Amino acid sequence: MKEGYLSIVLHTHMPYVRKNGTWPVGEDWLYQVMSETYIPLLEMLERVHSQNITSCLTLDITPVLCEQLSDSFIKERFIEYLKTMIKHTKKDIQDFKYFGDFKRKEIAEIWLLEYEKKLEKFLSIDSEIIGSFGSLEKEGVIEIMGSCATHAFLPGLKDLKAVERQVKLGVEAHIKHFGSRPKGFWVPECAWRDELTEILEREEIEYVLLDYSAIYGKPTTIPYRIEKSSIILFARSKTAHENVWNPTNGYPTDSNYLDTTKYYLNSGNHYWKVTGKDVPIEKKLTYDHEKANAKTLEHALHFLDASYKEIDSAPNENDSPVVIASFDSELFGHGWYEGIRWLETVIRSCFESKRVNLTTPSDYLRTNPRVSPVFVQTPTSWGDGNDYSTWLNDKTYWMWNELEKVEKEFIALESRYGKNSKELTLRALSQAKREVLLLESSDWFYMVAKNRASNYAIERFRNHIERFRMIAETIENGKLDISGAMLEEFEDIDRLF
Repeated sequence: MKEGYLSIVLHTHMPYVRKNGTWPVGEDWLYQVMSETYIPLLEMLERVHSQNITSCLTLDITPVLCEQLSDSFIKERFIEYLKTMIKHTKKDIQDFKYFGDFKRKEIAEIWLLEYEKKLEKFLSIDSEIIGSFGSLEKEGVIEIMGSCATHAFLPGLKDLKAVERQVKLGVEAHIKHFGSRPKGFWVPECAWRDELTEILEREEIEYVLLDYSAIYGKPTTIPYRIEKSSIILFARSKTAHENVWNPTNGYPTDSNYLDTTKYYLNSGNHYWKVTGKDVPIEKKLTYDHEKANAKTLEHALHFLDASYKEIDSAPNENDSPVVIASFDSELFGHGWYEGIRWLETVIRSCFESKRVNLTTPSDYLRTNPRVSPVFVQTPTSWGDGNDYSTWLNDKTYWMWNELEKVEKEFIALESRYGKNSKELTLRALSQAKREVLLLESSDWFYMVAKNRASNYAIERFRNHIERFRMIAETIENGKLDISGAMLEEFEDIDRLF
């Protein structure tokens, strides 16, 4: 039996929703994730840190999400959200008491206590989720990677300047929020394009994490150096991915776990367990905390056993195999209520294990510097088919065509007016750039392709185009002096970087 490493990497991202709608898609989506994922994840990391567990997790927190979590408007609204959920949950308790449904009354009382503790926690950290994660990085508990400014799908961008802008602004935002240049870089959707090696080298990035499809079927248990560059490539484990994220039999599909897709009336709370695939809500069984918790232990042990097997099957010349287990952060808690408990169990079990050591990519490279060169296979992504079709397809071609037009218009606008000395003109150009950056977000293309709140995504996409063109028109026509109120309105809605 070999000894090896486990590196858990969580991709932490939400699209820009501040002042761009509320329910069912919009700000409330962000508040749900803050409540169900970010606060519980932060508390879990603080618990393991109290037992001197370090280098246990790597997060990338996208700049567009950092901007929102650091925004005073979002902080205030999140407090109101938690207070509203406390009020709704108290109403649920009264409902279940009236109906004599004591099982669900007991669950509602658990939810009430959780909401009250989340509010208490958020206030105790002065509403600073980003600052709290930054502190954990300084303590050596986690590593935080950088990413692109607004999570653009880079292979879809026709102009290389747009790619460079996404990377450069992403690194600058990371330094702004965390006080240091990132060593690692999360390429959105794990979608590589060859020009990135040179762009990332200029930003002093040391490593990236890509999909297993990027390395020609080579073992994912060792890092590689991307050919003709200094960038190190870590490839995510297919086995770890399938165990957790497989939509048919991944851990969250277990019938005992909480069904996070079914809501009670208007409260927004969940009271049913998964029960079974495609079981209608009227036939869902009531959630049982004890059975669900027992399953998290079972699944954590299964995950560790699979990691051991992956380490044992690593090539003999690899004396320090590493399993890269990478997922969306928002799966844990928000999509899979028990996921945070599962994650903590995995971390604690590794800490006590003599076979597998927790590590971050940077820590691993410090003690295991040997790497072999590799060419990155493209197309590669962590989307369907591990190619680009999730974002580039018949449903989204019109969006890419519109985006290309806007990017060309922005380049011409910036070239003509970028050296203008008028403060109002420069402000307007900055806002035009924000609209372009938000237009480039991969989220809109994904939501349209997958038909997930596609109407909202199309509306957002068109709104950013409209705002950009209104700003461009006022600049071209020299009417900024009389359109100042419009500019202020757009600055208030789309405020980042």
